[in-house]
Amino acid sequence: MYRWSPVILLSLLLLVSSCKNKKEESMDHLRKGNDMVLADDLSNALKEYEDAIRLDTTNWKAYYQLAGVYELQGDFKNSLYYFNQSVRINPKFALGYFNMANLEEFTGDDKKSMADLKKAVNSKKDFFTAILSKGRKEYADGHLKEAIKDFNDAIAIRSDFYEAYSMRGSCKFKTGDINGAISDFNMEIQLNPTHVMGYVNRGIAYGEQGNYRDGITDLNSAIQIDPLWSQSYIYRGMLYNKANIKDSSCGDFHMAAKLRNPTADGYIQQYCK
Repeated sequence: MYRWSPVILLSLLLLVSSCKNKKEESMDHLRKGNDMVLADDLSNALKEYEDAIRLDTTNWKAYYQLAGVYELQGDFKNSLYYFNQSVRINPKFALGYFNMANLEEFTGDDKKSMADLKKAVNSKKDFFTAILSKGRKEYADGHLKEAIKDFNDAIAIRSDFYEAYSMRGSCKFKTGDINGAISDFNMEIQLNPTHVMGYVNRGIAYGEQGNYRDGITDLNSAIQIDPLWSQSYIYRGMLYNKANIKDSSCGDFHMAAKLRNPTADGYIQQYCK
């Protein structure tokens, strides 16, 4: 059997010890950098994170923190580069993908943003914020079935988050599932009785069913909560018009005009001659 010589064994031990010391020093620099970020000393924080990476090129946390500082400084190119480095070293780092996706969306690269959101969700199946963000983007892109699935997943994680019901209800409305939409808007209102859009969206859905009375009641509630949001008057005016209550309809369109709604004059011209 081959036996290691004492010299080789000592060299290996020294090498392992050196690597260990460098990793520990790297983490020390990382901690110092974090403290400097909290103290709003970004220039020195950058230096500490760079030293952390110099000592340990596998320190993905240092890359991530470095990316965050560059983002705070408005240097998005470097920020994206270091976010990429962090997930290259740690491919399961969901938060890295998520932050990268947000920055890509901000800089107008929607395709990459969606790809990284998917990686964030795949890396952490219960990443609520990433799932919700992905659902919003799917909705904006017109991928309603995918968006509904995302909102289902989000609600399974947090059944008390009213905005997820609001967004899922809007998706269902667009697919023609009006009863399903109303059910979601009911939950939205139950969870947040002062959320204007819950009443607005449910009122519109009732109107779609020809239930103008309940629709107008919901728009009344929305206007009571926020009397200065002009669009509520437009929606209620349209329901009054469909219910053949012309005076009330025109009164709402004129009120929307007073609140400088950009579409109000068009409704007045069309329905209030």
